[in-house]
Amino acid sequence: MSDTFTVKIEGLKELEQKMISLGPEISKKALRGALVAGAVVIREEAKRLAPINTGRLRRAMYIKRMPKTNPLAEQVIFGVRHGRKMIKRNLDAYYWSFLEFGTKFIKRGEFIQNAFKHKRNEALRRFKDVLAKKISTLVKGKV
Repeated sequence: MSDTFTVKIEGLKELEQKMISLGPEISKKALRGALVAGAVVIREEAKRLAPINTGRLRRAMYIKRMPKTNPLAEQVIFGVRHGRKMIKRNLDAYYWSFLEFGTKFIKRGEFIQNAFKHKRNEALRRFKDVLAKKISTLVKGKV
């Protein structure tokens, strides 16, 4: 049982060389925005597929950018908030893994896995579109 899903885009040597030539600041900003845009597609589908009781599970879903030192190695995380600190904010969806992966008494829901399966191509297209727009905008602003 794994609760990590990864999309790794390989074989884009030309894009990598172009990003390097643009400089680390432009590359970093463009990649961050594009990754978040792609992750939003997955998050919105997961929210749509998630079971509704109180709505807490949907509100607890989040996207977070992870800091990286390499400008060409950005990472974003889609997760579900849970834990003691989230109780006060009414965002403690500790039960999400029971719903996603199932238990002896709860049938597997797989709403996050299904969101990823159904929307990964759309998320990749969104990533590419936003990356192209951000690079264009940032390059124009730099000149």
